[in-house]
Amino acid sequence: MSSTRRMGSQDSATSNALLDATERVLRNEGYGAATSRRIAAEAGVKQQLVYYYFRTMDELLLATFKRRTGHALARLAEDVAAERPIQAIWNNLTSHVDGKLVFEFVALANNHEGIRQEVERYIVESRRLETEAIARQFKQRGADTGPVTPRAAAFLMYCISLVLRREAATGITEGHEDVLALMDWALDRVS
Repeated sequence: MSSTRRMGSQDSATSNALLDATERVLRNEGYGAATSRRIAAEAGVKQQLVYYYFRTMDELLLATFKRRTGHALARLAEDVAAERPIQAIWNNLTSHVDGKLVFEFVALANNHEGIRQEVERYIVESRRLETEAIARQFKQRGADTGPVTPRAAAFLMYCISLVLRREAATGITEGHEDVLALMDWALDRVS
């Protein structure tokens, strides 16, 4: 007799509703509120369905994060293929990165080995793609970037956009216009 229990399809409407609900709970209430009961209520399903589709809450949280990183890498692939990849990457970072949700997943990574590994995998892969695209644009434009290497540019763009989005999500915008103007000025130098 097998000890494996039947699991629901990971690409079903209910499974996706649970992933969506997990994101909303994390974003709006923080990871401390991410319980099976709370997520089921947010998704409008019975709590037992959480464990029908995901064996554990850790599995649900990891699946939620992997889905986000999958979407992010797909968007990044489009950005790096653009004629002006640096600007495309910057526009994506400043308009699509969910600062609150990113910080919740980073907090979860402190105690969740699977999420920590996925954070590392995603950062390494996205930084590699960004660095290659930035290097290509620097070379095509013959840009004198001084000590700013493509890898440093990728890192700085990510960090700046993340802090801007996180602060804006909490209502802080002091200095944001100045930073955005500085970034526009810097990006114009390499385009």
